[in-house]
Amino acid sequence: MSIPTWSRGSFQPGGSPADLHLLIFAGQPLPASLELSRQRDGLPLGEAPGGIYLSEIQQDEAPGWFARFQQGPGLAAAQQALDQDLDALLAATRCFELAGEERDPADLRYLQHAWGVVRRLCQLGFGPVHDRHARRWWSRGQVLGWAPERPFDLSRELGLERLDPGDERLGQLLLTRGLAKFGRPDLVLVRAQPGDEQLIWSLASALADGAQLPAGVAMENEQGLELHLLDYQPDDLLPELGLANEALVIFKG
Repeated sequence: MSIPTWSRGSFQPGGSPADLHLLIFAGQPLPASLELSRQRDGLPLGEAPGGIYLSEIQQDEAPGWFARFQQGPGLAAAQQALDQDLDALLAATRCFELAGEERDPADLRYLQHAWGVVRRLCQLGFGPVHDRHARRWWSRGQVLGWAPERPFDLSRELGLERLDPGDERLGQLLLTRGLAKFGRPDLVLVRAQPGDEQLIWSLASALADGAQLPAGVAMENEQGLELHLLDYQPDDLLPELGLANEALVIFKG
């Protein structure tokens, strides 16, 4: 039985390259061969993506880099998401970085293949896993709990944050992190209200599915709400949000 490829039913060409950046922490070196399996690891049909590579970072060669995750604010973020895998993070002396770009992808097989490699590494005892773009941690057990033949699930790929910059003109901000993995801009909703998660999630789902939302236009969503889209640029009004991606600012009309 072949593993169904994750599709993009609304794909429109001309987007930015999809950028992946997954970190798998470990205390031991890679084996001579990962011996990947389509059925066991959930790999789609076709060749492995050519622009995504697995490289190694060693703690004794980059102690400051490891300290960003094993100390201070980076460790605090991991503590909120990890249970016993926190000890594995603190003991890690190596990190395997699965990173690179897939240009204008019409489907999500590159992402599916990347998670298949991550799953195989977790089977070999590596983990935890950090999704740099989504700013999310996954324990080894969580990754192994995902069925190889699972359908695409956007809730595993994005982070959603609610921030209060302390400016009444902006109110609360609701923003995504992780749409860089799809070659699409992240979203920043201004003056977000309770329940607006469904609004931004609907737009993020369309982008992940391959649609494009142009800046400088007004549009109506399915509920008839007018939305105005502008390119995100930090300025006297909009704060620096630390996004490693382009973004669209959304104002409700």
